[in-house]
Amino acid sequence: MTREICKREKVLPMPHRNMRQQDNMLTLVLIMLFFFTASGTAAAGLRIGDSVPLTTLSSITGNAVKIPESLAGKVAIIHFWQAGCSSCRLDMPAMDVLYTKYRRKGLEILAVNVGQPKESVKSFAADLKVSYPILIDPDGRKTALYDVKDVPRTYIIDRRGIVRYRIFGGASEDVLKRLILSLF
Repeated sequence: MTREICKREKVLPMPHRNMRQQDNMLTLVLIMLFFFTASGTAAAGLRIGDSVPLTTLSSITGNAVKIPESLAGKVAIIHFWQAGCSSCRLDMPAMDVLYTKYRRKGLEILAVNVGQPKESVKSFAADLKVSYPILIDPDGRKTALYDVKDVPRTYIIDRRGIVRYRIFGGASEDVLKRLILSLF
């Protein structure tokens, strides 16, 4: 009987140890899966070197704007924003300064509001007094093509419709100017 107990004691820790190793391995696999999935989701969005997705959005004046068709042959900034975004309130007038200065050289700016009603967008845009087109995507379906999960998000596009820069968060007028001038 003593012998059986000893055998059991010797045998029991091994499967127990193997189960612990399996649990640790499973935990490690789940952690890795979480991180790879999270980074894969971010990487699955619009990346530098990608072509701009085909979509059509309405402007606050009711005009249909086809992207990338309306950007053909132009250096473009596509800026995703929302009313109430403090960075957007700073970025958009800075972009207007650039638009006024470089429009004749082929700069186009499209400011796309994400997920807000047209009336709110019009009011916000009127306060800012920007001269470039303000587009709306009230349900956010079209901006999902750009993997916009938060605002502001800005893509800078070359004359061939290729994403050359992307900015997550606000950007100063100087930074934007340097980036667009690199594409002229």
